[in-house]
Amino acid sequence: MVAVITGGGGGMGRSTAALFAREGASVVVGDVDIDGGASLVAEVEAAGGSIRFQRCDVSDEADVAALVATAERDFGKLDTIFNNAGIEQPSTPSTDVSEALFEKVISVNLKGTFFGCKHAIPALLRTGGGTIVNNSSVSAFANVGGNLSYAASKGGVMSMTRVIAIEYAGRNIRCNAINPGVIDTGMNQRNKALSADPEAVELKWRAITPLGRMGTGDEIGEAVLFLASKQSSFVTGIGLVIDGGRIAT
Repeated sequence: MVAVITGGGGGMGRSTAALFAREGASVVVGDVDIDGGASLVAEVEAAGGSIRFQRCDVSDEADVAALVATAERDFGKLDTIFNNAGIEQPSTPSTDVSEALFEKVISVNLKGTFFGCKHAIPALLRTGGGTIVNNSSVSAFANVGGNLSYAASKGGVMSMTRVIAIEYAGRNIRCNAINPGVIDTGMNQRNKALSADPEAVELKWRAITPLGRMGTGDEIGEAVLFLASKQSSFVTGIGLVIDGGRIAT
């Protein structure tokens, strides 16, 4: 398997890239975090895995196109893409969301996913089909308030996923999304540390999750691997919720 993963320098993307490599996939990772990408490459190569990293700002279409081109050039094909790169919106009343903030979140989360799908599809068709996995969020279904641009972007990702799934089902491309809840990533740990009361934030995250804990990057990676593999060959157009039971309450 040849996989492209955006936002793979840290968090869920990094865990997924490392897992794919351990499972024998050749992986091309893009991120604006060059140091994170370099350390990932060192980790994967030390374990005997096959990986490439290049700087990629997913809000720049040329960067995303170049990432897909690297997979085809260096590994001969593309089998799957995980459109993972994303940013959050600081908790902000909806009427205080600036145009600049809204555009930034939409550009990375929604437009970046669009670019990944747009450029992966022709590459997948050249090898007879493949899979797309998009990173949405429980915020596409469960509004927590104060995150208008983020929730809008993730709702858009879900709609895009369904459109592509139906449009390309007859051409052997499956397109699905994951919808994570609170995951123990560097981003969330930083957000917690910057809050006025980190302990209260931790307690809140646990309280809204029936399983009583945060998810892990490896748990996300396993779900992405399932959706990218033949094990999910009759699954397309879904948003797989990985949230410890949050939206079931």
